[in-house]
Amino acid sequence: MRVFLLVIIFSLFCFPLIGLAASLSNAGFLQGGIWYSKDPFFAGETVRVYAALFNSGSEDIAGSVEFFDNGYSLGTSDFFVEHSGKFAQVWVDWNTSEGEHLVEAIITEASAIRIGKEAVPIQLQQNVAQQSARRVQMDSDGDGIGNDDDIDDDNDGISDAQELLQGTNPLVPLTLQEEAAIAGEKQEVKAKEDDTITETLIALLPDAVEVRAVAVHEAAQKMLVPVVKLVEEKKEEATQGAEAIRKNPEARQTEKVQASLYAASLSGVVFILKTEALLYLVSLLFAYLFLRMILRRMFGRSRS
Repeated sequence: MRVFLLVIIFSLFCFPLIGLAASLSNAGFLQGGIWYSKDPFFAGETVRVYAALFNSGSEDIAGSVEFFDNGYSLGTSDFFVEHSGKFAQVWVDWNTSEGEHLVEAIITEASAIRIGKEAVPIQLQQNVAQQSARRVQMDSDGDGIGNDDDIDDDNDGISDAQELLQGTNPLVPLTLQEEAAIAGEKQEVKAKEDDTITETLIALLPDAVEVRAVAVHEAAQKMLVPVVKLVEEKKEEATQGAEAIRKNPEARQTEKVQASLYAASLSGVVFILKTEALLYLVSLLFAYLFLRMILRRMFGRSRS
């Protein structure tokens, strides 16, 4: 009889605890997940990360929530939620960084609270908040538009695309004058790189001779422009014709060879005209004749 009474008394004390230790479905995180104190926000800013808890049970609950960013803890926040449909917020402050982020909130411990009695550990079914996945961008110029969406990251009035073409840094603001100066310097360097051998040789001449040589060279270039254009058109026609003959099964082999040689010869002429190779040959011819004349006079005098 005594044993029976002890079993009954033990059951009366233990069963409530067992019931409380079971998972509760009427308390935990609210649907809707995580939100922020401001949106949008950008790398380097500190924002507050929020989540909300509800309690529709008959006992008050208390515990702790831990927030995570990509698996790394952002900190914990304690909560207390009264019974019968009450709500409470939890939060931590987050110093954001650029990149992809997955923000989470998890109830790490929870207890049922009774007046005048010790807290009883419980488990909540809704113990993980809906995750928040987002990309945090830089906002270099502070205009409220992330660099990924901003066409002018440094807000200097010149688009990122234009700065990349010029070789300037789209994240460093420059005045229009500085941009023009840099662009001019780059064009000057490119122009120097594009100088022909003729122009390089002319630059080595004495100043008095260089002026006349430049004038003659420019006149020759102007004369060659329409010739080059005409030869390029003929070369294009010859290339297309050679391709058509090559695909024609009835064309003879000699016709194919002739058409290919004609197109190749026109390509060679275009190359000679563009690179001014003809001018080099003419210059070499004059230099040869001049040197030959001097040598003849020298040797002619020595013989006499």
